[in-house]
Amino acid sequence: MFIPLEGQGIVSILKVVALIRHGAETAIYLKDGTLLTTGFRPDTLRKRYNAFRKEARAAARSLRLRMGGK
Repeated sequence: MFIPLEGQGIVSILKVVALIRHGAETAIYLKDGTLLTTGFRPDTLRKRYNAFRKEARAAARSLRLRMGGK
């Protein structure tokens, strides 16, 4: 699954090692050593992830039903 960031940016939850708040920004540390920054707070990122996951599951369920699955 993915965490939506600003604009069209996303990051895979499987690549995230840590989310650390530094002043007005949150640092996102990835497994490959990359560091991303966002203005979102960690609790906001959690809410965005959960909303994205819920929307993706609903879309998958709808597609599965249209394709004749259960």
